[in-house]
Amino acid sequence: MPDPEYDAALSEAELIIAFKGQTHRGTYNFKRVNFRTFGFEETTQNDGGVKHVQDGHTDTGRYTIKDELLCFTYDPNERGEFARYNPICFNIYRRGNCYYHYQRSVNNRPVSGFTARSVIKGDSPDCAPQIS
Repeated sequence: MPDPEYDAALSEAELIIAFKGQTHRGTYNFKRVNFRTFGFEETTQNDGGVKHVQDGHTDTGRYTIKDELLCFTYDPNERGEFARYNPICFNIYRRGNCYYHYQRSVNNRPVSGFTARSVIKGDSPDCAPQIS
C-alpha cells in the first residue's frame, strides 16, 4: 500500500485521466452501516456528476478535481449518509492499476486515513488481495 508520508498523490492532470468519465469498481476498508457488502461502483461523469452504487443503493452528486484533491458533494437522499459529510475530499495514490483512496477532509475538517481501493471498470486488478 502507498505511504502518504513518502509517496506522491496523483496530480490534478493524473486525477483527470484516472477519474473523469470513468467508472471505478472498488472495496471499502470498512463496512457501512446497513450495507451487506464492502464493494461499490462509482462513475465520475465528464460533466462533473457522480453516481455511487453499493449494495443496490445509489447516491448521486457532483465531484471536483483541483490540485491533488478529488472531492465529492452528494445529494441528500432517503438514507442521507453521504450528504451529511459534504464535501468529502481524497488524495489518490496508484500502485499498478489500483487506486488507493485516502480521505483528507470531511465537512471542510481535516481527517486522514485509507478508506478504499478501486480499479477502472474492465481492468483486471493487479493488486492483492483482488477486488471482486
